[in-house]
Parts: sequence; structure tokens; C-alpha cells
Amino acid sequence: MAAREGRDVPARAMSARQAQIVDEAMRIIATQGARRFTAQRLATEIGVTAGGLYRHFAGMEAVVDAVVERMGAILCADFPPDVPDPLARLRIFFHNRTRTILAHPHISRLLLSDHLSQAAGPAQARRLEEFKQRSRAFVVGCLREAEQGGALPGAISPEAGAVIVLGSILSLSHASARVASPARIRGLSDEVWAAIERALEAPGPSGEPAKPRRRWSRREPRQKE
Repeated sequence: MAAREGRDVPARAMSARQAQIVDEAMRIIATQGARRFTAQRLATEIGVTAGGLYRHFAGMEAVVDAVVERMGAILCADFPPDVPDPLARLRIFFHNRTRTILAHPHISRLLLSDHLSQAAGPAQARRLEEFKQRSRAFVVGCLREAEQGGALPGAISPEAGAVIVLGSILSLSHASARVASPARIRGLSDEVWAAIERALEAPGPSGEPAKPRRRWSRREPRQKE
């Protein structure tokens, strides 16, 4: 079975004001960039004095650290799915991660840009990169496991499949801005996953039909999607 990403980013206990500061900091960095992320701007958006920020955090570095921790807690909240079939596991991850990013739209901006890395110190930037690499490793691992089990015909390599899966998640997060109905967004997510699954299970270059999906003996636990 593919290596699993552990839920090892604990949520720091924060006051309501601290949580407000962290969420606003995330928004400023995502939408305005690291250069405009200053104590004065953050304080103005929150409605406190610049000195008032430091009653809740030791400094701006501590705020950025809390932003990185907050992102990790959000991304790891329902990760990884615990089902035996690697493609079912990947499907659940796709829908869970899509739903998570849609609920926190600034996260996709931070994952795609280097704004947070510019605002962060070296250790924080490394942690941010780890979030990306561990998600990618999970997707590649699922696809390799499916390939070894005969569920994929080899038309697309696991590495290329990971680009498609992760890229589709981020694309859906941007498409949501143009789709008003939550039901339509869910439907679009289902359509995109169905297209990905068809591509993954398409016959290889030889034209041979895909092998039948392996049937896993252990019944999958019910998962929210």
C-alpha cells in the first residue's frame, strides 16, 4: 500500500482574535503578496493598532508560522483516506481536497504562488514545500499501487497522472469563482474526476484493452465525499 501522510500537523490552540489575525494574514499574503504584508496593514484590516498585534503574537514571524501551521492543519484534516483500493483512495482524496480548497480559497493561491515562501523564514518555507511534496507522493503512490495491481493499463505514468490529479484540484478552485451554485461545483468536481478516471484506465499505446479492475477483498469503510 502507498505510503500515507500522517496527520502530524496539530492545530495550535488559538483565541478567537488570534484565529482572526491568522485568517486575515493568509488573505493578505495570498491576494496582495509578501511585500504588502506588514504589521500596519494587518492591524488596519483587523481593526487594532500595530502594537495591539503583539499582545497576541510575539512578532510577524510568529504570525507567518501560525499561517503555515494553519494551512497544514487544514490540508491534513481528512488526509489520507483509509481504504484498500488505491483508485478509490485517490478518488476520495480528490473530492476531499477539492472541497477543502473550495472552502479555503486563499490556500490554492498560496500553493500556486511563492508569496508565502517570500514572507516566511527558511524553516517555514521548507514546511510549506513539504505539504506539496507529501500530497504529490501520496497521489503517485496510489497510482503506482494501482498500476502494480493491474488496475491501470500504463497509458499514463503515475508521475503524469499526479500532475493531472493535482492540477485539476487547483483548476477547480479557480473555476468555482465563476460557478455560483454549490451543487454545480460538486457536479463539476464529479465530472472532472470521471474524466480523470477514464484517462487513467484508457488502453495503452498498444491498443490492448485495460485489464479489469482488481476487486479488493476488504470492504471499504464509508467515507464522506
